[in-house]
Amino acid sequence: MATVRREDGGDAALNVSDEVVADVTARLRRVEGQVRAVQRMIAERRDCHAIAQQMAAARAALERATVQLMANSMAECIRPKSEGGVDQRELKRLTETFVRLLA
Repeated sequence: MATVRREDGGDAALNVSDEVVADVTARLRRVEGQVRAVQRMIAERRDCHAIAQQMAAARAALERATVQLMANSMAECIRPKSEGGVDQRELKRLTETFVRLLA
């Protein structure tokens, strides 16, 4: 499980399955390849419309990876924690992150 730094300075574990980590990582590797292809297209002075199309595809792929990661995190967050119920602080953080993503 990966650890990330929370905005309040504390650590929060990335609480998603190994399958989700593998899938998101594979998506990011594809995005990385797309970005390298865009760099190559620019260096080769290719058509700006084709470059823009590839840049849009890379951005969309990155956004899909982000949504997948956040959706899985939210699913974990809203799963009742035994008798304690939903972690409201984490749910609020995830909601705020979604709002920033949509802005």
